[in-house]
Amino acid sequence: MDKAIGIIGGVGPYAGLDLVRKVFDHTNAKTDQEHIDLYLVSCPSLIPDRTEYLLHDGANPAGGLSICFGKLAKCGATAIAVACNTAHAPKILDQMLGSVGREYPQVRFVNMIDETCKVLQRLFPDGGKVGLLATMGTHQTGVYRRYMERYEQLELVEPDAAGQGRVHAAIYDRAFGIKAKSPVSSEAKTILRNEAMHLVERGAGAIVLGCTELPLALSEDMVPCNLIDPTDCVARALVLDVAPEKFKE
Repeated sequence: MDKAIGIIGGVGPYAGLDLVRKVFDHTNAKTDQEHIDLYLVSCPSLIPDRTEYLLHDGANPAGGLSICFGKLAKCGATAIAVACNTAHAPKILDQMLGSVGREYPQVRFVNMIDETCKVLQRLFPDGGKVGLLATMGTHQTGVYRRYMERYEQLELVEPDAAGQGRVHAAIYDRAFGIKAKSPVSSEAKTILRNEAMHLVERGAGAIVLGCTELPLALSEDMVPCNLIDPTDCVARALVLDVAPEKFKE
């Protein structure tokens, strides 16, 4: 069976599209036919909000993620990623992997947070401070802290509680948040740039955009440090997994 990439989107929908685009960007192809086979499942109706589940006892998204994983596996995907940082919280991810691992042992799950930490390790081989902007669910459940504990040279710097609330609003607010407005509103961009600058002032040499909506709003010309895009990190890993000979920096 030929190898193919699978992407669980819909979490949010534009984040799935962004991951698809970045897979294409990292593929060395001169014709349509030279691109890697790729399947995107975007079924937001199946996947409840991850932060609502983690912090407020909302509906569990693991079941919907598992269904989407199965759809992709049945299409022929051999390496699958989820276009959502918060979905990698152990309370969600462990349930999903426990379910799909038994049914689809031949399919590899490519972990966005793990791939991001590998990039940070290469960026700071002698140690450094790494800032994080993310949803409240990602911050409060320590998703990145858990992974970065394996890398002693890395120190995680997070916004204070008020800052985390402002970032969360820039993502979720129904009047100006990234999930509600396309293109991204100037208010959301201003909030995120200000919070990023606070992390730089605290010594962050790089900032992880730890929600898949954030790369839609922040770019490196807005902040004087490296911005690490987990979507790009996992896109690179997907291409290298499925067709390493086609990988393009």
